Amino acid sequence: ASREACLLVPRSWERQMNRAQPAYSSALLDSLIEMAQKKNILCIADEVFTGFGRTGKLFACDYLSNKPDIIALSKGLTGGTLPLGATLASEKVVEQFKSNELSKTFFHGHSFTANPIACASANASFELLLSQECQQNIQRIALHQKDFAKRLIAHQRVRAVHQLGTVVSLELEDDESSSYANSSRNKIYNYFIGQNILLRPLGNVIYIVPPYIISDKELHLIHSTIMKFLDTIEWETA
Repeated sequence: ASREACLLVPRSWERQMNRAQPAYSSALLDSLIEMAQKKNILCIADEVFTGFGRTGKLFACDYLSNKPDIIALSKGLTGGTLPLGATLASEKVVEQFKSNELSKTFFHGHSFTANPIACASANASFELLLSQECQQNIQRIALHQKDFAKRLIAHQRVRAVHQLGTVVSLELEDDESSSYANSSRNKIYNYFIGQNILLRPLGNVIYIVPPYIISDKELHLIHSTIMKFLDTIEWETA
């Protein structure tokens, strides 16, 4: 059996780990999965960040026609209340372990596997996620984020902007290359902390990833504060 595997990030919001650009289109991922599976190469999708509604669909893989063999999940699995991860596998993968042969036994396990409190939290979180109210909130947030992204595109301080579902990423224009080490990070973080807004910039890239319970008023405050930041902040020039 083939031991090769292809790891995919269905919707990468960083190019080469530092650019605010989706690295792969749905069409490209579909073609990649199709080619890999024809060669019996397992496709593993990392949905730790994108899963549970972030992209506007339950999973980013829902934008694809061809599905991965394995999906890695975490973060939104419990709504952030408790640490928990899960690995989903296709029937094709599971079948390989359905044998009386000792060599095919799935031996992996540890003390905290299927922690009952964490699993109960995940069940409750998933029930809330699928509720009509939460699904409507996701669509509401996505619409506001889409409108905000359009406003950002023409701003002279924005190098690139991308939006999908509830997520917006904007790459700020400055005299440095885009990277985690970009010195704009501290300026961005400190400014928004001073405005009682917690954002986690990756260098000069700002991500807006609001919780699904955020109100229109709260989201508008974040958007307006970002615009104010872009309009008034002093940038060093080369």
